[in-house]
Amino acid sequence: MESCDSISTDETSSSSSSFSSSKSMNYLSSSSSSKPTESSSSLLSISPKPTITKTTSNKRKTMLTINGYQYQLKNFNKNKTIKFLRSANRSCGVLLHTNLNDEFVRFSGKTTEHSHLPNPAELEIRNLKEVIRQRVENELPPLEEIAE
Repeated sequence: MESCDSISTDETSSSSSSFSSSKSMNYLSSSSSSKPTESSSSLLSISPKPTITKTTSNKRKTMLTINGYQYQLKNFNKNKTIKFLRSANRSCGVLLHTNLNDEFVRFSGKTTEHSHLPNPAELEIRNLKEVIRQRVENELPPLEEIAE
């Protein structure tokens, strides 16, 4: 008889704990639907996807620029569905994941904060160099005229 009482007590306690946990789950879900606080708003806010600008490196490899930071291809995942790009600054440990269409997926790596300042002017320089390269390849005027 004592064992039956202990079983029923355990069942009662487990059912009461499941009730209390479901009650706390309801409380959590109701609190998340209410007005978020400052600390939870940072977790709930969805940051917009950054704008990605494509350019080419000196070796004619595709590079991506996001917010003045430049990234170059590191490798792909096993399935060849995600590109891993690293910061062009070798001392920076930020990694970037994109899909095959160069659409932003996420940041990863040991840190997501850059160890250097952005250099948006470098994007303009790279693009200018690429325009000059294209003109040299496709046009017949002398190089001195193209350089002007």
